[in-house]
Amino acid sequence: MSINRTDALQISRRYSAAIFALAVEAKKEAVVVGEFGVLASAIQGSAELADALASPLVSPTQKAATLAALAAKADALTQRAVKTIAAGGRAEVIPAIAESLKSMLAAHQGEVEALVTSARALNAATQKQLVASLTKATGKKVTLKLKEDANVLGGLMVELGSLRLDATLSGALNHMRERLLAPTH
Repeated sequence: MSINRTDALQISRRYSAAIFALAVEAKKEAVVVGEFGVLASAIQGSAELADALASPLVSPTQKAATLAALAAKADALTQRAVKTIAAGGRAEVIPAIAESLKSMLAAHQGEVEALVTSARALNAATQKQLVASLTKATGKKVTLKLKEDANVLGGLMVELGSLRLDATLSGALNHMRERLLAPTH
């Protein structure tokens, strides 16, 4: 049974919160997060594996055995978590769990990720200046996740947690259009 993206995110957050809490308690958070990242990469790198994990035609036992084989050399905590996920019939959300765990580790280490969208690639100097500005503003170590989108036309859009700063040309044009088309009182 395939689940929708919203459900997958909710499910992955519950699993990742429990896994991360156990990993912190065992002082193995970086190890567990890294191992889930490797597992997620294996799943995302193989369309056949991803399809099998999401397929209702593949038994939960087969899914659990496949995941156990993939995690055979992983830490015992990772192996237990993978076994629990598979037993719960949620094997297809492992990539989402890995992404959530990565975010939790960054937050735990006082880091935040900023999604920066620009019309074209940012040069190294601009990236460095942006990191310095965001680090100063947040008081936390900031890492950039860069995205190119020709539709922004120019400028930058920065998303940092719940904060969204739209300094793009397309954003300014949309705002101007809204103001021009707004009814006057």
